[in-house]
Amino acid sequence: MFVSADEVTRSLRGTAGLIGRRPGALTHFDVSERGFWRSFGAVWLTAPAVTVALALERGGGCAPFQLDHVTVAVLAGWAAGFLAVPLAMVAVLRRLGRTRAYVPFVVVTNWCLATGLAALALPGCLLLLDLATPGLAALDAGAFLVVVLWLHARAVRAILGLSGPVAALVTLACFGLIAGVAGGVHTLV
Repeated sequence: MFVSADEVTRSLRGTAGLIGRRPGALTHFDVSERGFWRSFGAVWLTAPAVTVALALERGGGCAPFQLDHVTVAVLAGWAAGFLAVPLAMVAVLRRLGRTRAYVPFVVVTNWCLATGLAALALPGCLLLLDLATPGLAALDAGAFLVVVLWLHARAVRAILGLSGPVAALVTLACFGLIAGVAGGVHTLV
């Protein structure tokens, strides 16, 4: 499930448009059925984040990719993060009577998640290269996380037509679900 360079460019332009509060930013995303399935290809943009996560998990001194439980745990958490929200939102949007918003919601969420994970790899990379202290890397990661959550809340508000506080709650619930499922999978493995 590879995405074309054009699709990546359009989706990143849409993400940047959401950050910049540009009207029509959501029109850059392909919200067709094909676009829905291809949005899961955004997961490939997070390969640097997975590499950094593996290196941090191993302590940075050895090769990040080894066939062991650490690699399985990180990869399983990574995959679960991309699957948890789309699966949960089937029931939520059906219950809210907004099934037509499902495809745009998942497409934009997948691209926001991919963009956010790619951005969150930067502080970890700086930490691994000894260009940042653990405290500074945590501060940077926290700042990136706030921007990603804000970005997702803007998208939720626009796609589902919710008020700001309700969109923020939906975003926090999605983030909690991703963190909980990824952490649970990581613990199990």
